[in-house]
Amino acid sequence: MFLAQSGSLLQQIVFPIFLIWFVGLTFVLIRNDIEIIWKIATFFVFVFYFFQFFPELKEAYERLSKSYPSEILSWIYGLPRAFYFFLLFLWPIAVVRMYYTASPLLANMTARTLVAATLAYWIFFLIYHQFTGQIDAFFQTKFIEWITIVPTGK
Repeated sequence: MFLAQSGSLLQQIVFPIFLIWFVGLTFVLIRNDIEIIWKIATFFVFVFYFFQFFPELKEAYERLSKSYPSEILSWIYGLPRAFYFFLLFLWPIAVVRMYYTASPLLANMTARTLVAATLAYWIFFLIYHQFTGQIDAFFQTKFIEWITIVPTGK
């Protein structure tokens, strides 16, 4: 059951993840103080994953072009779930890294950042859990109306 959920989660968020990744890659490529070898390596990692997830990206783009309001709404519901799993995988790696780091400043900053991100996630989760009906009603009606472009007849 978990694999089916993660598969749907991947299909749900693959397009916004690659969109964010593309923007970040563009910033890395235009930054002057990063060596060219790391720019090339970063670009090829992006290309590798792009081709590996091309069927999912193509399907996500088709869904976006057919019904963009519902696809954007799917992203809004999918990204917090992905953030939860990201924190789940990041915490064990981060605490081992905090132990082995030579810099106490880096260890403290890592702990502070992860605790803040986790607390922010749980606060938003509790708010959503408390007001699920109202939030879902807003997204299903007002938000969809707000992002829908109505064609004007000329």
